[in-house]
Amino acid sequence: IDGKPTFLLGISYYGALGAPAEFIEQDLDDMQKLGIHWIRVWATWAAFDNDVTAVESDGKPREPYMSRLEGLVAECDRRGMIVDVTLTRGNGVVGKPRIRSLESHRQAVETIVSGLRSHRNWYLDLGNERNIRDKRHVGFDELEDLRAVAKRVDRKRLITASHAGDIPDDDLKRYLLDVQVDFI
Repeated sequence: IDGKPTFLLGISYYGALGAPAEFIEQDLDDMQKLGIHWIRVWATWAAFDNDVTAVESDGKPREPYMSRLEGLVAECDRRGMIVDVTLTRGNGVVGKPRIRSLESHRQAVETIVSGLRSHRNWYLDLGNERNIRDKRHVGFDELEDLRAVAKRVDRKRLITASHAGDIPDDDLKRYLLDVQVDFI
């Protein structure tokens, strides 16, 4: 963080975009008191009738949540905290899947990376548990495409894709050599 090697201690803050600004500020204060300096926020969180997704189903910005995401990332940047901004196609179990096609996923990547480009302290997870063979599944060829979209918008942005379970050697090679994620 800020040029210093740091072990990241963090939490998932899934529905943060639905919280009032004063709650977020208090939560971040509490996190920092506990030594937490990394948070994971879903840009596509729609669960249990609460849709706080930062993008529409076509991947375009969805207000007020896109602005809330930008505000959260800006506040974390000010505090020296790292933000994992996670996208998911969703599995449809606890809420309506938000991203339903590769085209809308591409647009969501472009929307998020463009909207947050001015901040330095965040990275993008292209697909939560992307290897699970349900509606969340994002194939390696799709990951390559999505990474290219992100790097076209912001070539220095760190990009990853989260994997559920242990990563087989062949998949690890594909993440690193084909998709070219910046880290696992």
